[in-house]
Amino acid sequence: MAASKEEVIKNLVGIGFNQYEAKTYVALLQNPNSTAYELSKNSGVPQSKVYETIKNLVSKGLAVAEGQRPVKYSPLPIEEFLERYKKSVEESVSFLKKNLKDINDQPQIDYMWHFEGRDRILNKVSSMINNAEKNLYFEIWIDELEILCDDLIKAEDRGVDIVLVQYGHNNSCDIGKVYYHQMDGMEKDAERVGRWLTVIKDARESLFGIFKEDNNYAIWTQNKSFMLMAESFISHDIYIAEMYSKYKDLIEQEFGPNFKKLRDIISIG
Repeated sequence: MAASKEEVIKNLVGIGFNQYEAKTYVALLQNPNSTAYELSKNSGVPQSKVYETIKNLVSKGLAVAEGQRPVKYSPLPIEEFLERYKKSVEESVSFLKKNLKDINDQPQIDYMWHFEGRDRILNKVSSMINNAEKNLYFEIWIDELEILCDDLIKAEDRGVDIVLVQYGHNNSCDIGKVYYHQMDGMEKDAERVGRWLTVIKDARESLFGIFKEDNNYAIWTQNKSFMLMAESFISHDIYIAEMYSKYKDLIEQEFGPNFKKLRDIISIG
């Protein structure tokens, strides 16, 4: 299905065109060999602005002027412009990654960023996964794991170590070192307080989130104290998972399934 004219204009603006340039270029594509007056009429760009706009497009190598009285304009292929733009952006991103840290010589402030909405949270987690260099630690339910699985597979393929404390079984996402959390009583807790998600990336940043129907929220930070808390949380559940796998009968005899006797005493959330 072809994109609408409005979508094309929006994306042209997104790569540096101003609104008039985007509208005029689209009008040129639809009506080559047009006068400035015709372009103004077909694009909706005011006649007082269309001459300056056309001049800009010609200087960028996106249009050509032909003839005299009247001068007519035709579009040139955009591919070369897009390649130049792509190269310029890549060079700028590379430069900024290397040099921005040197500019900021102020003391580090550990902000906590708040996110609301399931998509925004998962997009942030996806970004953390895609930028991980060494390791990723997760405390995660299969509902979120299924969505993030492809990103995790790509991270593992590029050498990132992945450790999961996983709530529920998912045979379709075989990734990393998995410790399965006992599920007795967990789904009821999730219905009450929401499914929780903890992520630690490269021991430099972490995220904690809650997913409950339409009430989804999370905190992302590079704060070292928060990081230590998240690391302790995940490490604790890894220890419990390992002990449970070896001493299940003894634990359940003493404390009930998944430490129910203790969970009945201590209620959080």
